[in-house]
Amino acid sequence: MSEKLRRSHEDDWLKRFEMLKDERMADMKHVKPSLEALRLRHEALIKKSVRLAIEKIESEWGPPPTHFAFFVMGSAGRSEQSYWSDQDHGLVYAEANESFQDYFLKLGEAIVDALEFAGYERCDGKVMASATRWCKSKQAWKEQLQHWLKEDTWENLRYASTFFDGRHVIGDSILLQEMKEMFFSFLEENPYLLRRFSENTGRLRRGIGPFGQLIVETKGEHQGQFNFKQVALFPYVNGLRLLALKEGIYETATLQRFQQLPESYQRIKDFQSSFKALLAKRLEWQCNVTSYDDIHYLSVKHLPSEDKRQLKKWVQEGHNLYKHIETLMGRSD
Repeated sequence: MSEKLRRSHEDDWLKRFEMLKDERMADMKHVKPSLEALRLRHEALIKKSVRLAIEKIESEWGPPPTHFAFFVMGSAGRSEQSYWSDQDHGLVYAEANESFQDYFLKLGEAIVDALEFAGYERCDGKVMASATRWCKSKQAWKEQLQHWLKEDTWENLRYASTFFDGRHVIGDSILLQEMKEMFFSFLEENPYLLRRFSENTGRLRRGIGPFGQLIVETKGEHQGQFNFKQVALFPYVNGLRLLALKEGIYETATLQRFQQLPESYQRIKDFQSSFKALLAKRLEWQCNVTSYDDIHYLSVKHLPSEDKRQLKKWVQEGHNLYKHIETLMGRSD
């Protein structure tokens, strides 16, 4: 391909990628502030972006050399995204071959570019299909998962927890399913890992001070704001992930994990309504946020008194829930 043709080719794709950005901005203006409406819009835009990236790579490098699956992790994996989110995703392909790795890493890079145009910021921790850690053959993935679980360092278990929230989006879903099955089989053979996952999750951040006030950031870019993600959401999210590991629950959404717990967990299942209400209220509080940098923080100074009271209630319930789950996991320190 001549330099002129190459530039024309790139310009054409750039225009198509830029259309994703226009579509995203229009969506954010008109999407209904409901959990289901927002979930559907994210899902549609992510699929459109990934399919466009696949089309681009096919036009340059030919069709995929083997079956593959694209999956999302983080809040996307749990179907809990707010209006803005970053990228957390991976690729798994069926057959191991060095040339296949090159192809799928190129695809991963194209996916990252497409999603960035669509308004999903690159992950600071590089949890993206453009990185070799998150783009592997099925066999290499299984070997990596076993390594993370055998060498159960803090970092390795953090990677394993991230993967565990992985949800299939495009491609051969069986590939991801087989990796999850291997993951659970290893846990069943090594039950001590459940306690290690609990220890790895770490201690909760306090959200309510000694005088009943909401604790806000004391320095940095978000000084004076409440860390909604860490303090309000994570006790529920992390706690239900631990129970999903313990009970062999494949579902990745926290609300679905609540539902799929056995009836013997009724005390925990009773917290589901609080978590759902918290997610819904988050959309109301964040409806005017225009960037990912600010989406995890909440300015509580001007919240109505009733909203503050309700937020404190949800924070306290989340902390009580997580402490109870820690006890169930054999960790009470």
